[in-house]
Order: sequence, then structure tokens, then C-alpha cells
Amino acid sequence: MPQGEAAPVIGGIIVANAGVYGAWQFCDRRWLTAHFSLSPGDVLNKPHTLLTSFFSHRDGWHLLGNMVTLFFFGPEVVYAVGARAFLGLYLGAGTLSNACEVAGAWWAHRNRNPYWGPPKYASYVGASGAVNAAVVWSVLLNPFRLIFVFAEFLPLPLPAILYGGAFVAKDVAALFHVHVPFLSSPSSDVAHGAHVAGAAYGALHFLLFRRRPRW
Repeated sequence: MPQGEAAPVIGGIIVANAGVYGAWQFCDRRWLTAHFSLSPGDVLNKPHTLLTSFFSHRDGWHLLGNMVTLFFFGPEVVYAVGARAFLGLYLGAGTLSNACEVAGAWWAHRNRNPYWGPPKYASYVGASGAVNAAVVWSVLLNPFRLIFVFAEFLPLPLPAILYGGAFVAKDVAALFHVHVPFLSSPSSDVAHGAHVAGAAYGALHFLLFRRRPRW
């Protein structure tokens, strides 16, 4: 359970994400798609979506997975660096991961044959890039603590560094179209580039700021 200064920070992020999810259920989805989802084809006209889209989830399971992960890994990072620095980490990772996903989509369509017409870009939502940064930071801070992962309802203890490696490897593998049994997802609408970018941002932030005095 997040305590001290971690409680309002982690709790606030969870409440904000839950609020936007609620809006998806009851408000105008066309407006939300325009302003709370990231479309590489329209981001230059709506740069605010680089930020708003990672507070946005259309699917309840997607929201639950991200927020439960943040709930368990985020507080340790807040205790280590302080609330303001954690918010900088979270917002920076989310924005950078979205920018990388946009750049990847632009690159993928750069040499598209004009015969097929203009590219059709997907729209992305979700906090996974920002959450991945918190997970990697937490894992690097205490790499040999045990994390219990449930495999077929059986608790499996893993060192944090092994869990973190698998956590990132599934997205790296997907970027190269490599299927890793029990880890990677074959879904094409998952922003694996954003996930990897968020994890990389978390690792870099840890290396640069882990000994920096708290703000």
C-alpha cells in the first residue's frame, strides 16, 4: 500500500486514469478519440495527445493491468527519488514513449508504395510506456528481491531482475516479430515501441539520478 508522499502521487495517477476511462464509457467517443488517443497521422495538429493519451484507456483490463503494476512498483521509486522527481520520470517516459511510437509509425510508412494510397495510422492509448519506466527503475533499485508471479494460479518466485528482463524482452521480441511463448503477444495493435522506449527511459533515469538528492 502506498504510504506517505507516494499515496497522493500514485493515487492521483490512478484516479486520473480511472476518470478518463469512465469518460470513455459515458462521453462522446469521437471527441475522446480526437483528444485522448495518439494518432501518428494527426499528432502535429494535436501535440497535446502525446500527453493525454497515456492517461487514457478504452479497455478495462488494459487499465487494470497498468494501474495494478504502478500500484506495486511505483511507491518504491517515489520513496527513492521523491514525488516531484517521480512525476518527472512518469510524464517524461510517457511523452518520450509516445514520441518514439509516432516516429516508428512514420518510418514504417516512409517508403510506402503510393499505389496503396495514404497510410492508415492506428490510434494508441495507454500508460504502459510510463509504467514500464517505473517498473525498470524499481527493478534496478533492488534487483534481487523476490517477486511472486502467478503461473496457472501457482505463485512462482522470481528475482526482480529476471522478472524485469522478461517484462521488457516480450516487447523487444515483438518489435522484431519474434514470438516468445508465454511472454509475447501476437496482437498487432500493441505499441511495443512505446513500451520499450519507456523501459529504456526508466533505465537511463535510474543511471543518471539514483544518487541525486531528493527534491
